[in-house]
Amino acid sequence: MNRIRVSCLCLFISFMLVLPGTAAEKLTLKKYHTPQEVSQLLKSWAARYSNLAKVVFIGKSVKKADIAVLRIAARPKGSTDPDARPGVFVSANIEGTHLVGTEAALLLAENLLTKYGTDKKIKSLLDKRTVYVAPLLNPDVAGAFFAKVLYDRRVNMMPVDEDLDTLVDEDGPEDLNKDGLITQMRVKDPEGTWIPDPKEPRLMRKAEAKKGEKGAYKIYAEGIDTDGDGKYNEDPPGGVELNRNFPHDYEYNVKRAGLYPVSEKETIALVKFLISRPNIAMVLNFSSENTILNLQQTGRARASADKVKVPSIFASALGLDPDEEYSLKEIVEIIKGMNIGGGIEITEDLVASFLGLGPAMSIDNQDMPFFEAVQKDYKDALKKAELDYPEASAKGVRKGSFVAYCYFQLGVQVFSTDLWAVPEPKKEPAKDALTKEKLKEMTSEEFIALGEEKIKAFLKEQGAPPNFKAAMVINMVKSGRVTPKQMAEMMEKMPPRPAAGEDHPDTYIIKWSDSVLKGKGFVDWKSFKHPTLGNVEIGGFIPYLKATPPPSEIEKTVSFHADFYIGLMGRLPELEIKKTKVEAVDTDLYHVTVYFTNKGWFPTSTAQGRRARTSWPITVRLESIKDKSLFSGQPVVTLPFISGSGDTKKVEWTIRGKKGSKVTITAKTPKLNPVTTTVTLQ
Repeated sequence: MNRIRVSCLCLFISFMLVLPGTAAEKLTLKKYHTPQEVSQLLKSWAARYSNLAKVVFIGKSVKKADIAVLRIAARPKGSTDPDARPGVFVSANIEGTHLVGTEAALLLAENLLTKYGTDKKIKSLLDKRTVYVAPLLNPDVAGAFFAKVLYDRRVNMMPVDEDLDTLVDEDGPEDLNKDGLITQMRVKDPEGTWIPDPKEPRLMRKAEAKKGEKGAYKIYAEGIDTDGDGKYNEDPPGGVELNRNFPHDYEYNVKRAGLYPVSEKETIALVKFLISRPNIAMVLNFSSENTILNLQQTGRARASADKVKVPSIFASALGLDPDEEYSLKEIVEIIKGMNIGGGIEITEDLVASFLGLGPAMSIDNQDMPFFEAVQKDYKDALKKAELDYPEASAKGVRKGSFVAYCYFQLGVQVFSTDLWAVPEPKKEPAKDALTKEKLKEMTSEEFIALGEEKIKAFLKEQGAPPNFKAAMVINMVKSGRVTPKQMAEMMEKMPPRPAAGEDHPDTYIIKWSDSVLKGKGFVDWKSFKHPTLGNVEIGGFIPYLKATPPPSEIEKTVSFHADFYIGLMGRLPELEIKKTKVEAVDTDLYHVTVYFTNKGWFPTSTAQGRRARTSWPITVRLESIKDKSLFSGQPVVTLPFISGSGDTKKVEWTIRGKKGSKVTITAKTPKLNPVTTTVTLQ
């Protein structure tokens, strides 16, 4: 039974919709799974792998669908409670429209369960750590993909009065031409601002007055003016985008962001789950945001801005010029030097907040090397797997998003990938063309010798920002401020941008639809007699096209990303006691030194977590030691963090005690497995 009843869509949509029914225990990647099938898969896995898996229901959606998390952890003899071990949270499809993310999370869960007995790395992971997999965080929106009429909706089912007419959800789209799709309507209008693209008339774009173009069309979503207010489809069912409803850099007074941060049933459930599990040290996300390829965080002024002006009311008190710019570090040093903190620790974040700069919006400089290293590994792995990902399509983090909340406020390691985008056409550079790879091998003299025109063409081809002028770059190299290699590396870290060109930005998408989908990804414009607008044309891209790969392309990308994420889990920090040393100082007086090391790759906490004060330090405790027995040192010592890859910190005490007596030392923090040792005073 194909629920999209129009022959022109059979090639693409029939693959993407699935028959209702019970999901098998074995995951198939030949289709997309309904919310009911996702739930059934998790339950069946929990039953089959009861020694490893347990389904945890963390809440319900507006439509009372279960939001489920599969907790995966082995229970070897002597192991701790899974919810007390270092944890990884794998989240997917917070938007509800990112169906391929759900498939990736399901495959990751299945790989952990089925390979535990045969894969040494997975066994080691699950013996010591806990993985929580939430494959579908927005079941109501995801369910719309399987509806009789396909409509690319991004809001949950919470009723919202979008047009402030005291009516709720009264003016949504309608399938006027009965093709099972909600597309667009274009209608000729003297006040129109849209024109068909001259090179590809199926695509519409804004008229550019500076080119002498005059608009000819208005564009609406397919439907009628149900409430008779002269607007079309302005108040559809539901109203809140969950991935805009989290606290960090939340958009106040934006209806689709919700009434207030964490206002929705779904986001409340998710935040409660995370806060109640301080053991979660990493979040690996599948969504429309790709934080590995695009490190840019969107938003307003950053707390880590390089230079800021101090408002005159504060500048005069600090002896600063309100017209000059100062770094936050400089301001911190000035305040500390004036001794006016009243015992409060003066930090850049505190100063930024005091000056009204808003929340931190960029990855902390101390965390950046880890993000950059993961980015490099990811790009290298993509290339090795021969996965062509259009990097320019990668989206950064938006306001109020889930991953921004996890990094900036929870302070944990966060990585997000979008898995797939419509492939861009490959452009083979000419043999003599300048590339980033060639740039890395050049001397400064060779680069300057290229000349302004060639460098300008290179910058344009790479999609460099508009302010990145050829003359400026040449001067930077001449002055020694940057080498060609450093410039190439800097360009690799820049947020991806589409290369400059005159084509409509969706030209490559419609060409892909024509070649790969035989034209079935686009509905050709056809006349329709509209009840109020008169003669209109209905057409446009089909819903979900741009972010939902055909089922034939699901398996390769989700297999790659599931494996890559499991590899990242193996890099979690791991605390170990490297060495203990006891030295006799005098009769019944001993100096005890304990060296703690981090065997993992990541540090024991993020710098952002420490800035936000949401990361726990490592608490080192002398057990059963009496106050009079401690000659120097404290019975409880905190280590703020330990860097990765074998970094070591020591803690020392001088202790009174009889020769041969024993002292126990423990170290723990919620995101690390505790360690303990007993030393003998001798």
